[in-house]
Amino acid sequence: MFCSKCGSLIVPGKDKNICPVCGHEEKGKKRDGEIVTKSTEKQVVMIRDQVHVEPKDSEAVCPKCHHKGAYYVLKQTRAADEPETAIYTCESCGHRWREY
Repeated sequence: MFCSKCGSLIVPGKDKNICPVCGHEEKGKKRDGEIVTKSTEKQVVMIRDQVHVEPKDSEAVCPKCHHKGAYYVLKQTRAADEPETAIYTCESCGHRWREY
């Protein structure tokens, strides 16, 4: 969400949405799993859900449940001249492991 007064990013609060820069208060209400914010220009809906945006490797095998298929993220955990680390998350049980 963005502040309608100064345009700064507002992090949704429990009952109120207050701009950390100018202190302007935005009104909003919560529903199950989402935050709906109303302004004079438009309505913004953010759905909080477990959506995987990571790529999927259908050949990776989970060491815990032996399920074939996992989501992965590549991170540079060591020096820049060394290969990156693949961090996998099993799509079945949620177990995480890494491969160097």
